[in-house]
Amino acid sequence: MKSALLNNQKFYKGKRILVTGHTGFKGAWLTVILNYLGADAMGYALAPEPQSLYEKILGNELIHNVTGDLLDEQLLKKVIDNFQPEIVIHMGAFGFVKECFDNPARAYRTNLIGSMNLLEALRNCNSVKSIVMVSTDKVYDNKGDGAIYREQDFLGAADAYSCSKICMEFMIKNYRKSYFQVNAGMPGIAVVRASNVLAGGDHIQTRLIPSILRSVSEGSAVELRNPLQTRPWQSVLDALNGYLSVARLLYGDPAGYSGEWNIGPTLDGVRTVSWIFEKIRSSFEGLDYKEGELFEVGESKTLGLDIQKALDKLDWEPVLSCEKVVEQVVEFFKCQKAGEWERQICMRQIAEFYAGGIRQSEI
Repeated sequence: MKSALLNNQKFYKGKRILVTGHTGFKGAWLTVILNYLGADAMGYALAPEPQSLYEKILGNELIHNVTGDLLDEQLLKKVIDNFQPEIVIHMGAFGFVKECFDNPARAYRTNLIGSMNLLEALRNCNSVKSIVMVSTDKVYDNKGDGAIYREQDFLGAADAYSCSKICMEFMIKNYRKSYFQVNAGMPGIAVVRASNVLAGGDHIQTRLIPSILRSVSEGSAVELRNPLQTRPWQSVLDALNGYLSVARLLYGDPAGYSGEWNIGPTLDGVRTVSWIFEKIRSSFEGLDYKEGELFEVGESKTLGLDIQKALDKLDWEPVLSCEKVVEQVVEFFKCQKAGEWERQICMRQIAEFYAGGIRQSEI
């Protein structure tokens, strides 16, 4: 929606914003977006993984970087007290389903205790006006029956990743009710339940796009665990623009925008794994797939998000179709293979995304 693109470009210039988890995949894209918007951004996260997008774009040149663990209460509080952020977007998490299954203690420590440490550090930070906590669409009590889930639907899950995020959400509700009462002048807290995001530059090989593109590079068949599994697929640019829209509106109206928000695609984006594969295959000759081994942890066959609340109450809507998102993924990969710097590719796609609004130089 043009108004969200315009409003976010105008609003974020010069704003002090703290991002946790900025060295991850979505965090790297948000780092470039905030630089494009002219924000005064600081990131707090673990060191980037080798060959990650953040490392390739030289992210430390684009954001004030602090390497730290969410479990380090003293360092986290010191960073917040010194920086005095106006807006906080919390994306720091142990966010891989299989890895959380293998190491549930780390999942609960990071996703629950780490999030609690952040809110504790923010309780007495008078500069903060807006807090956005990133959750997942996998918190819903998914029966695998094709249901499209709304914010008020029941939560429930059986794997460590989803359960740790549900625990985080209940903890946030407690903090919102007990310690962040907006009628007492405290900042609002919103939870965004995010869908599967797609974009170039992802290096985590257990995820769909990196596994497909690795097979393109190697000339081997792609292993697809669940080719008929449906998921809500969305551009990382649309998702992050949704987070920024929630944070902006929360800044001015904490009572009106606190709560839970589904940030995902329209129904056009609810597609099968095999559909995504076929769209990418059309750009590469000889690409084929075979069924891979399932994870030990069960994965639901269907998942869909109802984003009507966001469409009705935020000046935001998904801009990019599922076809366009896949085109951008392929473009990123081909430009990368041709030797173009990943930061330049990100900047170009971000500029194209915001082309419906005004350029940074015009703000």
